[in-house]
Amino acid sequence: MTGWTVVTVPGWWNERRYGMFVHASVATVASFSPIGEYAEWYWSHLGTDRLADGLAHPSPMAEVLAYHRDRWAHVERYDDFIPFLSYHRFDADEQLELATSSGMKYLVQVAKHHDGFCWWDAPGTKRTSVLEGPGRNVVAEMATACRRNDVVFGTSYSLLDWADDRYPDRAYVDEVLHPHVLDLVERYGSQILWGDGGWGHGPDVWRSRELIERAQDLADAQGYELAVNDGWRSGGATITTYDHNAPADIEANPWELRRGLGSSFCNNRAEHAEHMLSTGALFDLLTEVIAKGGNLAMNVGPGVDGTVPELQQRPLREVGAWIDDHDEVIHGSRPFDHWGDAQIRYVRAGGHVIALDLTAGPEVTLTGLTPDRYEVSTVEADDGGALHWEQHRAGVTLSRIDRSPTGLAGVYRIGLREAPQAIRLFDASVGPPRPLQPLQPLLDAALPGDVVQLGEGRYQGPVEIPAGVTLRGIGWDRTSIVGRGATVARLAAQTRLEHVHLTNEPERPSDVSVITPIVRLQGAGAVIASCRCDGHVIIEGDDGIVQSVTGNGVFAVAVDRITIERCAFKGKRHDVGVEIVGGSGHRISRNELVDHLCSVRLTDANASTVSENRFTGRWWAVHLVQCDHVDVIDNDIQHTMRAVDVNGGNGSIINGNWVADGDSGALVEFGATDTSLIDNHIERCRIGILIWDAPTTSIGPNTYVDLHDAEPVVVGPEADVIDE
Repeated sequence: MTGWTVVTVPGWWNERRYGMFVHASVATVASFSPIGEYAEWYWSHLGTDRLADGLAHPSPMAEVLAYHRDRWAHVERYDDFIPFLSYHRFDADEQLELATSSGMKYLVQVAKHHDGFCWWDAPGTKRTSVLEGPGRNVVAEMATACRRNDVVFGTSYSLLDWADDRYPDRAYVDEVLHPHVLDLVERYGSQILWGDGGWGHGPDVWRSRELIERAQDLADAQGYELAVNDGWRSGGATITTYDHNAPADIEANPWELRRGLGSSFCNNRAEHAEHMLSTGALFDLLTEVIAKGGNLAMNVGPGVDGTVPELQQRPLREVGAWIDDHDEVIHGSRPFDHWGDAQIRYVRAGGHVIALDLTAGPEVTLTGLTPDRYEVSTVEADDGGALHWEQHRAGVTLSRIDRSPTGLAGVYRIGLREAPQAIRLFDASVGPPRPLQPLQPLLDAALPGDVVQLGEGRYQGPVEIPAGVTLRGIGWDRTSIVGRGATVARLAAQTRLEHVHLTNEPERPSDVSVITPIVRLQGAGAVIASCRCDGHVIIEGDDGIVQSVTGNGVFAVAVDRITIERCAFKGKRHDVGVEIVGGSGHRISRNELVDHLCSVRLTDANASTVSENRFTGRWWAVHLVQCDHVDVIDNDIQHTMRAVDVNGGNGSIINGNWVADGDSGALVEFGATDTSLIDNHIERCRIGILIWDAPTTSIGPNTYVDLHDAEPVVVGPEADVIDE
């Protein structure tokens, strides 16, 4: 094999923009994870076996141990679940009816997930749905049903395999991975190869190039092209995959967003309607993806009987009814010049620009359709309703005359063309960007106590700020320091950096879970204030202060007395917002953190305070790992699986926090001692407090409102709870 054949996107991809992902595994029997986690990771969450490549998933998870104790104590090994995997009501035609009624035109069936259980008569293994559990070839039945219903059939296959001792050795690749994937193409006509679980190793381990080339040859022999996602960890992917959130703008290359209606992909009995996408939220997501040029694969998780729960079906069918009336808007459209905004979506279809008004109101302004860019000739309501429209500087304003739109959105067909270019007396074209202004020479000439004042403009980084010097811009929207793909600024002792934007050109590529240092506080007493940072602040000296900073987060190791206050940090769903390892006397106060895997994590830190912050994260808001005497006080925590997790350590106080819409208000676990939980308000969570293997935990008066479980406090082994 000397080269790499580039796989092009199949012709059907742009005509079938919405599909279904069907996800089940042996974990479907238990169908449980904390709200916000993945139920398909149940084996890992049990922690009974050392499983490879577990990423950031907690193992073991106290919540899963508690659930397993109460419901499945008689199941000692994960594979002991297989006889309960009946799938006795599974009907492939029923699942295809759900897909087509939902407006979907392709389907991806999980053929094997990380637990290694195969849903077809896979070669070389007896651990299949044909020989165990259901006793049925689910892949074969789904493939046949797809062909009957003119739905493109694809399969998802996990490169990760917890059940095979050969993983990830050459024998596993040669005897399991390659034969399995090629079998799915050759015998079952899989037109989509959706790879997953390959994060622990590179493409050379999997020999992905060779595999995909061989699969494409098999597909060619049967007269079709393969769509290949980027989960095979090779450079020849057809499709870029996004998880959960769409990209910020229109993407020209083929891409797909995959997510579940809830947080889990497999069925999770802990998720209620409020944890799922509503009909409106699903419609908003679908139209955003389509307007940005992508495809949406919406996941369903059948129950142990093989049927998709009604809770998942309802929003799919309701959006599908709208698609049935507006098929070309979803499946036949292409992106417009701009995708729209939170209220309006734009696409091109049927020779028109189509605007979707998600508010379905009697009046709407279509921003962006301004007379300097477009000449609008006609505007028609898709439902035939009378309207008045007018184009002006802000766009096109529509007013419905007889009635408001019905259904999920107002749909308007717009005839337009590009506005002719006005005759200009002067050349208004934008020239090349001004060269970056030198900055380091100014700093080299500064003495302790000096203030180096920058004006409006862009300055050359990276820079080193000498001890005792203040570097000040006139606002992060007017003064920028631009680096070349690395740390942009380094601060010595007693320095200050204020009112600037720190960025890199070109923007530094990064893995979503990796820290991207953009500024380093290297000396004691260094301060960064009122800055925007396109990356992370790294603190390497004692008494560092991060104040009123916008960015991704802060990272520090083995330093004392860090202060982080009044900052706004936005994550990438797989990262940590504020991570501090070691030291004491830290203060994290009045910040707002959103979209991190963990908002704040302190490890081996002592005598610190986390107070008056607002957190909306994924798995943790505040995670204390082997910390002593940390106070978590008066924080507002929403939509986060674990609001506060005290894992080991001694003497921490959890007091006065307001928690809503997560899985638990507080978790005290695995050796934590003398933890106190007092005056917390916990609302609309699955449980209030879980104590697991945590002696001498004091629980004072706390408020519990609308919890899912009847008992607000769940106690596990080795837990000595003291009621105050």
